Amino acid sequence: MFHLIYGLLLLIHPIYISSTNMTIDENKIDIKVKLFRDDLEDGLRNFHGFSISIDSYIKLEKNKKFVNEYINDKLSVVINNKKLNFSIKEFSLINDVLEISFFESFSKNTNSIKVINKLLIEVYNVQSNIFFLEVNSKKYYNQFTASNIEKDLLVK
Repeated sequence: MFHLIYGLLLLIHPIYISSTNMTIDENKIDIKVKLFRDDLEDGLRNFHGFSISIDSYIKLEKNKKFVNEYINDKLSVVINNKKLNFSIKEFSLINDVLEISFFESFSKNTNSIKVINKLLIEVYNVQSNIFFLEVNSKKYYNQFTASNIEKDLLVK
């Protein structure tokens, strides 16, 4: 009986989560953001003030500018006191999960990283954004929520 009730609660109570994986090596920053497509559409509608459909590759390509603007506003990565400006390089939509990739050249030593992650928090107050970082084989992890949107990561 418990399992039946618990299973029904999971169907009624959706999970709001995203993940960001960021890897910095000697000359490149690789960032991959994974979000549920329908959640991102809600975020885009709130941010831009009109509905934006991204349920196909063609619609994603057509609306890439709007997605890019949203992510740049809601996800900030500051390395050595310089904010990264994201520009979508690749994306894929598998079932209802959207993976967006950003690649940037990078030639400086990494002394500090500050992350502000507000992805979809304005839409869902229970949103959880998981952030994984790897810098020169050192791994860091943080969970961002409505009450915890900012984290300083000192690499050296």
